[in-house]
Amino acid sequence: MRERKYKKKRLPRKVYLVICEGETEKVYVETLRRHYRLPVTIKAKVSGNSINGRLVDQYISELGVDKNDDYSIFYVYDADVKSVVEKVASLPGEMILTNPCLELWYILHADNHSKAINSNDVIKLLKNSHPAWKSYMKGHLTSDQNSLLIANCKDATERTKKLNWPDNPSSNIWLFIEALENEKS
Repeated sequence: MRERKYKKKRLPRKVYLVICEGETEKVYVETLRRHYRLPVTIKAKVSGNSINGRLVDQYISELGVDKNDDYSIFYVYDADVKSVVEKVASLPGEMILTNPCLELWYILHADNHSKAINSNDVIKLLKNSHPAWKSYMKGHLTSDQNSLLIANCKDATERTKKLNWPDNPSSNIWLFIEALENEKS
């Protein structure tokens, strides 16, 4: 007797296209993707300062989604380059900015910080904020750093909500994390 082979129907999945400024942002998004393990496709692309509408359309096309699919676009960028922020603001999707840079968000996992700061000083402050950050290198996260980021995410969210976004210092990356949490529920 022959068995019938039934083709499994593909269930629609929510897709998050996350367009990142650089490797630092992409590495963090990948950390979140691994942690949440949701039935959500998270595709992170690095486009830096060359971000524009045509590039976003290309990324959407590469994902194979169309206007009937459920997808969201998030732009994870540092707010220290105003011309890039203006470009991102004109594109469809959710703008996720950390001012001056993503490492401020990392600091908020271990400590409060409410004074304006430049990107170079953020790195110095980060390396002194917790033993896990002593050997920090941009674009790389150790397993200890990943663990710290996941374990203290709620604390960082509470701290950043007290800051005046988009002023320096501030971040609204918690909006992306909140979207992941909502998918989890």
